[in-house]
Amino acid sequence: MQKTLLIILDGLGDRPVKAFGGKTPLEAASTPNMDSLAASGVCGVMNAMPKDLYPTSEEAHLAILGYDFKADHPGRGVLEALGIGVKLKPDELVFRVDFGTVDKDLNLIDARAGVIESVKDLCKAVDDVEVDGVKFKIYPSLLYRGVMVLSGNPVKNYLKKSNSAVSDTDPHKAGPHKLGVRVLHPKSFGDSKDGKTVARALERYQYLTHEILNEHKINKKRVKKGKLPANFILTRGGGHIKDIESFKDKFGLKSACIAGAPLYKGIAAYMGMKVINVKGATGKLDTSVKAKVKATLKALKKNDFVFLHIKGTDMAAEDYGDAKMKKEFIEKIDACFAGLNKVKNVVISVTGDHATPCELKDHSNDVVPVLISGTSISDNTKKFGESECAHGGLGHIYGKDFMKILLGG
Repeated sequence: MQKTLLIILDGLGDRPVKAFGGKTPLEAASTPNMDSLAASGVCGVMNAMPKDLYPTSEEAHLAILGYDFKADHPGRGVLEALGIGVKLKPDELVFRVDFGTVDKDLNLIDARAGVIESVKDLCKAVDDVEVDGVKFKIYPSLLYRGVMVLSGNPVKNYLKKSNSAVSDTDPHKAGPHKLGVRVLHPKSFGDSKDGKTVARALERYQYLTHEILNEHKINKKRVKKGKLPANFILTRGGGHIKDIESFKDKFGLKSACIAGAPLYKGIAAYMGMKVINVKGATGKLDTSVKAKVKATLKALKKNDFVFLHIKGTDMAAEDYGDAKMKKEFIEKIDACFAGLNKVKNVVISVTGDHATPCELKDHSNDVVPVLISGTSISDNTKKFGESECAHGGLGHIYGKDFMKILLGG
């Protein structure tokens, strides 16, 4: 039976960079191994999401992997929680949180607190708090990220009656998409008394923990060193766990995932894929791509479908806005792909979930290149990049059609 390897380079797509002579970081990079896969297969460009929607990572991945990005989406918080191994109950409300920096008027200065390396000790300082009958648990995730779980009778009653969540408080992700604006007030949906209680409790928790974080020794040290304090917990992606059709039931394929960042492990776990932890897979720019590729090839021996996710391409663009860093990371990835075009009886696809232009430091609806190698179909593409793939045999496709194309359906 022919096997399938899907490689998603997060935030792969970009825009022309003047310093690269009008080429994107991918086009400017030396990528002989991805070029070889492109030349032996068929290429195109893709929008994982409809072009009028902002492409979030979780929605884009759900669409690419063959799921309904609306109906099957449990909320970003749930996926992050699953990715770090938190056991969830259906009557708990879960958020993805970022430890950011706000000023005295609660205007957002930096949604990532200068890309703080760890919030483990900060989470301990604001964990196990109860406000108005709502219990707050918080868990550290990757870098400045965390997961917040709300439980208690008001939460249980609200979810039972409305099956809804609470609006985001991170203004960087939930509306204006810019800094210098005040953090948003959490709001429940509908007229539920319990929902309003939950939203009010969340806001009180944020104000309370803002005071605690401002006085925390870690933040005092950061300020002394001229660094931004991680002094506010920004929430987004609220939701609760629900059942969906497993990847095996949907496609009849035994599957596995190799990823470093919690979100993508969580997406795979949510779909029932086997999540394989790899030593050195950090989910950051220092990740061991070589170790991940080695684990991927091993996983292909026992599975029909393997999903390999690499995060650093997105981080270079979104966290740092550094086109040179992104180009060099792409070259690091490609060097570890040596020999992939010699793997027998495996269909290999390389693409991105969305574009993250360095000039924006944010996701965009620009297309991402896609290649599929290992089938009987080929075109005249010689190099893997946005411009050349735009003329490939796949044309312009959307995420909802991707799995059907990839699996030859």
